[in-house]
Amino acid sequence: MKKLSLALAISTLATGMVATAHAEGKHAQGGVLTVPIITQTFVEDFNPYSGAQGDMVGGTMFEPLWAVNALKGEINWRLASRFTYDADLMGLTINLKDGLTWSDGEVLDAEDVVFSLNLGKDDAKLDATGQWGSGKFASAEATDSLTVYIKFTDRDGTIDWHLPRLHVVPEHIWKDVEDISTYKNGNPVGSGPITEVTQVKDNQIQICRNPNYYKADEGLPYLDCIKFRQYTDNSQIQAALINDEIDWGSNFIADIEKTYVAPNPENHGFWYPANDLINVYLNTREAPFSDINFRKAFSMALDRPMIVDLAAYGYPTPETHVTGIGEFFKSHFNDQVNAKYDYLAEYNPNKAMDLLDESGYVDVDGDGFLENPDGTEINFDIHVVNGWTDWVQTVQMVSEYLAEIGIRANTKTVDWSVYDTALKKGTYQASINWSKTNAEDPIQAYQDYFHTSRQGMSWHTNHGVSSPEVDALIDEYLATSNAERRKAILAELMAFTAESLAFVPLFSNPTWYQYNATRIGGWPTAENAFVQPVFYESSRKLITFEQLYAK
Repeated sequence: MKKLSLALAISTLATGMVATAHAEGKHAQGGVLTVPIITQTFVEDFNPYSGAQGDMVGGTMFEPLWAVNALKGEINWRLASRFTYDADLMGLTINLKDGLTWSDGEVLDAEDVVFSLNLGKDDAKLDATGQWGSGKFASAEATDSLTVYIKFTDRDGTIDWHLPRLHVVPEHIWKDVEDISTYKNGNPVGSGPITEVTQVKDNQIQICRNPNYYKADEGLPYLDCIKFRQYTDNSQIQAALINDEIDWGSNFIADIEKTYVAPNPENHGFWYPANDLINVYLNTREAPFSDINFRKAFSMALDRPMIVDLAAYGYPTPETHVTGIGEFFKSHFNDQVNAKYDYLAEYNPNKAMDLLDESGYVDVDGDGFLENPDGTEINFDIHVVNGWTDWVQTVQMVSEYLAEIGIRANTKTVDWSVYDTALKKGTYQASINWSKTNAEDPIQAYQDYFHTSRQGMSWHTNHGVSSPEVDALIDEYLATSNAERRKAILAELMAFTAESLAFVPLFSNPTWYQYNATRIGGWPTAENAFVQPVFYESSRKLITFEQLYAK
């Protein structure tokens, strides 16, 4: 524990006895944010590389170079002011903000960033960006006190996606650490808005404001401290939220309107913005999925809002497009492409049956179910993992809707190993699964859907649809930083996805987020949607925390 006098002063402010507004701040400084973390016990370990308490130190104690705000489709600059790719995409220059300091008052400069980058060069456990391990980094050096240059081994326009994961640590402290991966960092020095550890207990840790924060002249942070409370499971967190013991929840709560909002509607709220897209993947190598009209009929047979309401408690976002990415990446939507294909996501069983009739599907034996045009039986399984209750219910409803247009499909619950193997090897008939539609960039979703290099490795690629032309488009996107060309490539991939319909989008998973405005204001909401409020993702946590203030 360090700087006890500072900690005591902060604690006094936090009690609400005195709260003063900085001349430049929008809100008075003061107050404590209380958040839950599920773990067996807390330990005095504040090393971002150890993983012991990553949710506690990521972003708010060790600030990133920049944060990607996917909801807004923009970069939130933090320690860095900009980055610039070389014209040939063989390197990247990072410019740091002037006047940065560590919480102990020492200057934070390019040497600290290069030191932190190079930690991962020889030790995979310290390669937070993963770019040494992937072979993409050739070298990193400081060209002056505010400039970092990273040289690549090959052309690459995607390195900026990975750099927000870098843990920038102070070289003047960490250079003397013998074993960084096991170092406890019990007396942390950080760059973020909260760095001062004022309390460590088995069930509670409190970290308070950085006395040398580079945004102090803006009155930031507004809050004095974050208090982390230990819980062993989600049921405890639900009770703590209802009883106003914590301010920010990130877990599933059953019947949330009744159990959480209704007792205190003025202050208890939730917002479940879209996360990753959930699809039913179809094996297009075999009938009837080899027929594009059958796949179209499959999609139009489904009432997605009803599935969300009845099978998934109304929490997900029903999908209205079939172009491969959901609302998480809505800033990248192409309205023209979506408009052309949106009819495929509309509930239209009559049109679905017309398509099947036109394609020669007939009920040969009069049992109410159609046969293939060659007279063979249609009777397929949709895989779902046993115990995934909401998805089991979802698949059951999908099967029921298909039955209404004469298609016999079965809900097949399987063990994880069977599910995993079938998706990777492409031996399933149909299978419900998520997608990589909540990553740094939408191209990662299309790469995972279609690039032949991913076949046998990803759950989402081995559906039987791929082409050298699509591989080339994805490769071109990854090797350019031209925004307009990237936009054009995405439009082509969206149209290809809708035309091929190798998977049927259902809904976007919810981002679990509850807030308690009894003590704290400034929360992101559907009406004030400034960021996707994910506590366990350091960049989005930091953007959220910066807006919070004591009421």
